[in-house]
Amino acid sequence: MKDILVLYARDQETMNNSKGKIRFVLELLIVCVLSLLFIMIGNRICGYIPGGAGETDVESAKVIKLVDIREEIIEGLQNTVIVFQAEMLTGDEKGQALEMEQIINDVTIDKPNPVEVKDRILVSNTDLMGNATEDAQWYYLQQDRIPGMLCLAAIFLILLLIIGKLKGLTTIISLAFTGAAVFCVYIPAILSGKDVYLTTIIITIYIIFSSLILLNGFNKKTLCAIVGNIGGILATGVLAFVVNYALKITGMVNEDYVFLAAIGDDSSIDLRAIVWSGIMIGSLGAIMDVSMSIASAMQELAVEMKDRTFKRMVSSGMNIGRDAIGTMTITLILAYAGSSIASILLFTLNNRNLLILMNFEMIVVEVIQAIVGSLGILLAVPITVLFAGATFNKNKKAPGQFD
Repeated sequence: MKDILVLYARDQETMNNSKGKIRFVLELLIVCVLSLLFIMIGNRICGYIPGGAGETDVESAKVIKLVDIREEIIEGLQNTVIVFQAEMLTGDEKGQALEMEQIINDVTIDKPNPVEVKDRILVSNTDLMGNATEDAQWYYLQQDRIPGMLCLAAIFLILLLIIGKLKGLTTIISLAFTGAAVFCVYIPAILSGKDVYLTTIIITIYIIFSSLILLNGFNKKTLCAIVGNIGGILATGVLAFVVNYALKITGMVNEDYVFLAAIGDDSSIDLRAIVWSGIMIGSLGAIMDVSMSIASAMQELAVEMKDRTFKRMVSSGMNIGRDAIGTMTITLILAYAGSSIASILLFTLNNRNLLILMNFEMIVVEVIQAIVGSLGILLAVPITVLFAGATFNKNKKAPGQFD
């Protein structure tokens, strides 16, 4: 009789595991289909068509031979002209070895590295640099770094699959949909004149739901993470909006924002809204990480605590959350500081007056991003803990029976 009960228990566990896997696959398929629809419909609604001529007649080539190096005066400036042969890797002349030139202006600071044999480069049959000689038909533009980046990305994805297994696969799918949503919906929507605030909120909510469900399935843990994430990101949005107006941020943060302001009247962009949007998108990942970590920890607490109560779970969850707050806040601040270290060094070098330095709008915006993003993390913790404490104590089940 005892053996029969053991076998029955094993069969029930196997059935539950099988049902759980089938349910997870169905949820994955549903989220993927809905994500594809969201991206396709969103891109169609935006209907943005890039303007301007852009760079035309640009191809990839591989240097096979250096022919000559000489000094020439072009338009009154001293230039180094490197003549080389390169095999065309793309375009109508693919496979042909053509003679080309790299023209290095000795006066400029941002001089490119001289080409070397086996270098993969981008070339153009139009002199985009404005300093052509009469002999060449193709000119060096810059290094072709795409193969190197693809190799690095491949290493990352392979390790993600090996170490993460199924979780790694769902992470790759989530990354793909997040990237597609940003570049196929979010960016075109802003450039086509759609409201930046509304667009950012829609994209943020989409990323929260799709990413968390793809990574963990739809269950109580995911629901808790979603609630905490939305609470934290809403707090970030409100605080960022208030602070932007209180500190009279204009949106003229750096030259990129100035160029955006120069767009024609038909496509004018609210720069202050762009600053706000940058804070939201920049802090989303950190808030998502904290919310998911807390929700996962709360689920484990609910399983391990035999006599769990709402008060005990909240107390334990807050202790865990305090550790997460410290590390993620430091991570966020260092990320913002690292992304603008060159500008900070330049400002510090040329402006010894600390009062002036700390009032540059670029520095102010970086400080706002770091502090407001950290506040979002701070507020996401108690929201997640309280909701998870209530969720995992509602209709108590035996240990290990949480959906």
